[in-house]
Amino acid sequence: MIFLGESRRGNKFFIIAGPGNNGGDGFVVGRHLFNRGALVQFLITTDPQYYRGDAAVNLKIINDMELPCEVLQPDNVDSFKDDIKKADLVIDALFGTGFKGVPREPLSSLIRSVNEIGNPVLAVDIPSGMEADTGIIAGECIKAIITVTMGMPKIGLYLDPGAQYTGEVVVGDISFPPQLKSEEGGDYYLVDQEMVSGALPLRLPTQHKGDFGHVVVIGGTRGYTGAAALASNAALRGGAGLVTAVIPEQLYPVAAVKLTEAMTYPASGSKGGGFSSTCRASIQQVLEKATVLAVGPGFGQEEETAGFLEDLLLNTSIPLVLDADALNILTRRKHLLTDASLAEQRRQWVLTPHPGEMARLCGVSISEIQADRLGYAAQASREWGVVVVLKGARTIITGPEGPLFINPTGNPGLASGGTGDVLAGLIASFRAQGLAAEEAAYSGAFIHGLAADQIALKKGTIGMIAGDLLKEIPVVIENLIALKERGR
Repeated sequence: MIFLGESRRGNKFFIIAGPGNNGGDGFVVGRHLFNRGALVQFLITTDPQYYRGDAAVNLKIINDMELPCEVLQPDNVDSFKDDIKKADLVIDALFGTGFKGVPREPLSSLIRSVNEIGNPVLAVDIPSGMEADTGIIAGECIKAIITVTMGMPKIGLYLDPGAQYTGEVVVGDISFPPQLKSEEGGDYYLVDQEMVSGALPLRLPTQHKGDFGHVVVIGGTRGYTGAAALASNAALRGGAGLVTAVIPEQLYPVAAVKLTEAMTYPASGSKGGGFSSTCRASIQQVLEKATVLAVGPGFGQEEETAGFLEDLLLNTSIPLVLDADALNILTRRKHLLTDASLAEQRRQWVLTPHPGEMARLCGVSISEIQADRLGYAAQASREWGVVVVLKGARTIITGPEGPLFINPTGNPGLASGGTGDVLAGLIASFRAQGLAAEEAAYSGAFIHGLAADQIALKKGTIGMIAGDLLKEIPVVIENLIALKERGR
């Protein structure tokens, strides 16, 4: 958007600069633009005598350069609307990362005017009106098309509702020492391509299917065989060497038709079309061969099925991905999440709730979960000793000891039935291939979302279905593996 090394001759920039360090940055940007031939106009938000530190130093510089600079007053907000409309770009340097609460007047009216006029806005460090560490927006907030954040990404830029106001995020290098980057925000990581490509295993020509794990998907009750099929196919598309779908015996013929590459296996069923409470014995042969279990896609919530799940959790040490109905059953049998005798086994569990399932597990409302996604995910992970993948816009991944990961990929096209089943199968696939629970979780979330983003570029988000993801996932993985190989 702004390239300070290029001529900006004739371009008009309207720069809103507050009295703090953020405003100081705005003055610096403005004078560099002026030196590149741009027409710049500054609006400061209080009397110059109240500017301090770098903001005061740089305000004096632009005054010495005799650049146009006016002061915002309670009664003159409307007088700047024409200037905002004429600007090729508005630069928001009003509030910095220390902002909390609600912008006061006349700043609130100024922000509202900028948004209503709709000219492109670049935010310096963070859109003004957003809380940097939470993404909370309690009042008016600048809606930017690009945010240039200094040194390191800020958490609020990637969490809703803040993520809806940031536009493209560019991290500006201001030469922070490497040791400061590793200490600052060390409990939080934004998942990126390098992180995921580094976690993915390389494949040698001498390897065979037995080297890439065996995923067993347990689910697919009456009316929901498609869920188990999607999870099974996702496990295959993620690279698992073998996949078996365990289906209630009444529905086994249906599943066998749906799944041609994955194996299928019948489990003793209940009268209602689910799993019988004693069916673990009927699938013991499969369990003994499994590297990881994905339990929950189309699983059902019958009491007999709930009994089977409890029996399974109490009597297996196999790594687990628990999704959908398996999570709903856990809300009724929460002792399984706190039973001390299961503590070591739970470290091998990955829970993948959407906000509604998370709310039921935590005993709070969905709005409470959404208001503090980071906090609830971290608390649940610590208390239960599991890896939690809290799905939604900016999926959160956290383990019992931390750190916490924020996934930046994905789009509204994922708001479609079956996409969660694909994610569960994908995480299970990576777990079966040897990734640690947290690695499998954040890699699965990132690749799942990136596949959706690639599809959106080709076809848009409306009408995206889970089956589309299955075709795109191998392409995304192949590109990430290529990135890893180039870095060797």
